[in-house]
Amino acid sequence: MSIVSPALYQPRSVDEAVDVLARLGDGAKLVAGGTALTIMLRQQLIAPDALVSIGGLPGLDRIERSDGELLLGALATHRQVETSPLVRELAPTLASTFGKVANIRVRNAATVGGVMAESDYASDPPTLLLALDARVEATGPNGRRTIPVSEFFVAFYETLLAPDEILTGVRMPLPPADAGSAYIKYVTRSSEDRPCVGVAALVRLDDDGRCAELRVAVGAAAETPQRLPEAEALAAGRELTPELLREIADRYAEAIDTLDDMRGSAWYRTEMVRVWVRRAIEQAADDARSRRSGRAAGGAR
Repeated sequence: MSIVSPALYQPRSVDEAVDVLARLGDGAKLVAGGTALTIMLRQQLIAPDALVSIGGLPGLDRIERSDGELLLGALATHRQVETSPLVRELAPTLASTFGKVANIRVRNAATVGGVMAESDYASDPPTLLLALDARVEATGPNGRRTIPVSEFFVAFYETLLAPDEILTGVRMPLPPADAGSAYIKYVTRSSEDRPCVGVAALVRLDDDGRCAELRVAVGAAAETPQRLPEAEALAAGRELTPELLREIADRYAEAIDTLDDMRGSAWYRTEMVRVWVRRAIEQAADDARSRRSGRAAGGAR
């Protein structure tokens, strides 16, 4: 069977790229870093009629602070996020999470927009971005819109992006100064592998050491990253005791419809959710206590 190479389009602006997508329809695929698309093309999992390259579009690789938010442009690479002094200052867990992806060769090519638009269940950054209440920016024929990450992922390799929309960036509110956060990537094979389970947590403590806010997101365990507001609410105004953390972790384990793959069975994943949800909250709480101690020490000088 002969394989026909898709036509390649290289628009010079976001608007031009949107026009090309609208004209070509479902037969076109966007390509930026190309780390996932190249694999799917080689394995003949997809056979697009055309590729629309947005890798050279100006302004989409920016990383900047704006109006109390951190903006990651769609073409910013994982390595750029990992090493950005701004990200390390404002959201260090975000920088370290992008630094956990695969290896440095992949991180130098893979982009923020690519990892979000691909909607691969076993990716690391989407899980933390869900816990950080991030939003996706999309541009289409009707202009720009923002989509909460909590709504963006629909299923395996499926998002709320329309066929003629381009993901142009991700915005996230800056984490509160007193919030602690953590992302734990649990792998069952090599250190560069994708996670069997990935858990992100954000914790804020009040002056009495009780939980003022808890966010927990679980990735790689189901089709899409999962948050359970009703389980998070169990911590409100309470001390994060081992018993409470086990109760919250059990809620996540019981609610998530875990999947089977080469990294673990559904049963095993459920048990790992119990373990790593608890540990991620513990790490985030320790980070929150450290931040409070640091601020108190700074104020005492």
